Amino acid sequence: MKALRRITIALLAAAPVAAQGVVPTAPDGRRGLGVESKLSDVLSVVRGGRDEDRAFIAELSGLATEVKLLLAGTTEHDRARGYFALVDAAPESDINALQLEFARVAEQPFTVLSGGGAKARALAGMLLDARFRTRAAALAGLDFEVRELTRGLDVLRGANAGYVLVTQAEVSHIAARIDLAASLLRAARNDLLALRPPHDATAEDALAAARASQLVELATAAEGENVRRAGVARECEQAAALQAAMQRTLFTVRLRDKVAPSLEWRARLFEDTAPLLVEALQHLPDTEEGRAAPAAVQALAKHERMRAAGFAATRGLAVDPLDPDLAWIAAHCVDFLHGISDSRPLYDRYLALRSIRSHDHRTYAGRTLNARETEALDAIQRSELPQPGKSRGL
Repeated sequence: MKALRRITIALLAAAPVAAQGVVPTAPDGRRGLGVESKLSDVLSVVRGGRDEDRAFIAELSGLATEVKLLLAGTTEHDRARGYFALVDAAPESDINALQLEFARVAEQPFTVLSGGGAKARALAGMLLDARFRTRAAALAGLDFEVRELTRGLDVLRGANAGYVLVTQAEVSHIAARIDLAASLLRAARNDLLALRPPHDATAEDALAAARASQLVELATAAEGENVRRAGVARECEQAAALQAAMQRTLFTVRLRDKVAPSLEWRARLFEDTAPLLVEALQHLPDTEEGRAAPAAVQALAKHERMRAAGFAATRGLAVDPLDPDLAWIAAHCVDFLHGISDSRPLYDRYLALRSIRSHDHRTYAGRTLNARETEALDAIQRSELPQPGKSRGL
């Protein structure tokens, strides 16, 4: 827990000092949970005893849905313009797949453009579509922020209505990450609203299609290749300049600059926990990493390997309390070494991080649970039965 306390101290030092009775704010100036808030206050807000708290938590919970709806509308518009021909218009292709493929191909667009056909027209349209290109900056990391917000809220809900145990240091940490993710999602929502196509885009779409055809014709004309390449490069430079000008006005870009230290802090969490996760997996006997572990690790008795795996996972959770893999490993090892009464809070944290509540069948009904989820859910559901104690410690 020392690592988590150090992180919390750093967060407190960087946070503005709130006056008595002032509602905590997130990095974007909207209401937040607040890194300085007491554990009991944060859990009370999440519990929603007051109207204003219920409205606040509902707003946080609805952010992901709002962003997804905006993305769905944008995706349909891009399909209508034929952009998904760049990824062969596969049914499973989504806006993220399209953005990734565009980013890859746009580095050397002449090859695709000079080939003509549907892919060339799709690429040409995106190259000249300032909204599409600018939107990529707002979409960067959006799925991750949704996951951050969801996991944080679910763990706090699990502490309110479950067996999850959280400390003051963990609550400060989780509140900071929820506030950061919510701020970035609100900024992305504003950008998506600003960049969405007009309701009647018929004339705009016709003009865009004509300009895309002209760019393809330029790339496939009879002139020498160098002439054609120069013409394409000139058009792309003009489009890139317009994109850069538009990106500077994005809420997302400006907010990321403002919260750069917090983003760096969050990135370091994952860097610090990565080797601990590897260490934990290597010591677990029944994992792929465990079967390929060094001979010295494989020579250990099972309880020694489980103790080492649990210790590494617990250290990792002290740095990142929202890591589901570390939560499961810690729970699995504690259950083996000590029994269900000690492992139950960790199993419940893992389930919360997977958006599963053992007391609410709606969270897993009709869902195919993986082996870890099944183990954790079974453990929680048998946790009220008397369990024999075990004496081997971590």
